[in-house]
Amino acid sequence: MNKSDSNDLKLSEARGLASQLGMFAEENDIPKDLWDSLEATIYDFYQVPHDR
Repeated sequence: MNKSDSNDLKLSEARGLASQLGMFAEENDIPKDLWDSLEATIYDFYQVPHDR
């Protein structure tokens, strides 16, 4: 696997996790500032850029 494929996979995993947790946050009325912080942490963990 080359570096580009690895980065694409990491980005895909980060987006998937952020999406799933985003639905959970909406359903459970998690405050937006807390959710924004968690989402940023997810992208930092996967070491990928967070494009909004």
